[in-house]
Amino acid sequence: MILVIGHALAKPDTLQAMLAISTEHVQRSRAEPGCISHEVTTDALQPLRLTFVERWSDMAALQAHFRVDASRAFAKALAAMADGMPEMHVYQSEEIDPSAGRAKA
Repeated sequence: MILVIGHALAKPDTLQAMLAISTEHVQRSRAEPGCISHEVTTDALQPLRLTFVERWSDMAALQAHFRVDASRAFAKALAAMADGMPEMHVYQSEEIDPSAGRAKA
């Protein structure tokens, strides 16, 4: 599984517009092949900070997502409204059973 974590800092006057385009992007992305989940949230302590968390089945699905015209347009629009450059980190991950390693009572 591919995990993507991104952050963007809004300006006070761009927060609502950034949330609107981010919500549209999340809804569109969730319908793409290989998208397991796609979310955007605001930070409880820094309300101008948006956090994106995405899970993709594999790198091919994520790369296809990056090639979608609407995804590229979203990234450009978000960057244009952000306070500084948005950041994105991509990880190869595997889910583990949280009960593994627990002692049995």
